[in-house]
Amino acid sequence: MSLIDSSTAWTGKDADGFYSLYVLTGDSKSTFRQMANVKSKEKIASLELGSFLQADACAVSASGDHTIDDITVEVCDLAFNIEICEKDYENMYLSETMKPGSNADQNFPAGLVDYIKGQIGDKLNAEMERIAWQGSTTKSPPDLCDGILKKLLADVSVVDVASPLTLSESNIVSELTRIIKVIPKTIKNRGKNGVKIYMSIAAGAFFELAMYATSPAIYAYNRDEMTLRFAGYEIVIASGLYDNTIVVTDPMNLIFATDLAADEKTIEFVQNPNPGSKKKWNFIGSFKAGFQNVKGSEIVLYGGTA
Repeated sequence: MSLIDSSTAWTGKDADGFYSLYVLTGDSKSTFRQMANVKSKEKIASLELGSFLQADACAVSASGDHTIDDITVEVCDLAFNIEICEKDYENMYLSETMKPGSNADQNFPAGLVDYIKGQIGDKLNAEMERIAWQGSTTKSPPDLCDGILKKLLADVSVVDVASPLTLSESNIVSELTRIIKVIPKTIKNRGKNGVKIYMSIAAGAFFELAMYATSPAIYAYNRDEMTLRFAGYEIVIASGLYDNTIVVTDPMNLIFATDLAADEKTIEFVQNPNPGSKKKWNFIGSFKAGFQNVKGSEIVLYGGTA
């Protein structure tokens, strides 16, 4: 089995692959519009057109209203530095793969490094999914970035569903029906494939139970191959949403900005000697991430708070 030493580092494509796998893919944030190469802030322009058709003639005059606007997308600088000590592994079966001697220049098994790297990735993915929706730099304790929900709650143009309830198996269908009725025509007209219903794990479970109660045999037979839908709209389970929160929009209205495509930083497994004690090793990495909504008037929000 090959061993990993202090010169080992993941760079370039490997680094990009690590972050792409655990930050950009999986869960609901992977459906957002992704913006790469954002170092700090970047603007997105939008154009609103009014009616511009007129009767044809030899001289067609200029007509039609249009509004050009923009929003600013900002990323946060994020990093991690996870330290492990050789001493912690000497009383495990892994000690069989370590060099003899208390002062040896030690190598860690490649399998252990890969396992820890995978655990870091899983935790990173879960945390970024939570921040994508719930993140708030003003709550206590504060998050490192603001997420989508905080921005939707502050956006007066968002379509808020009145009097949201505590969701349950008995009311999930009726509440979804209320939500569907207020979807703006501007996104309805794009077709049902262009709109997604984002709901929490809890709400998704209630929906599945309600569907199973309606057609248990069909649902049980097809469950593993089914895409959850309601009224023709695809349902995306978003683990970062609060239990009683549902968001409906075109995914292109939700921005996930990052600098991954141009990130020159490395993901390293490095030796960090500490004189007078056992040697320590560190998993080190850094990246950028930011979340933003585009057109609040094309987003339906049900709930939005814990």
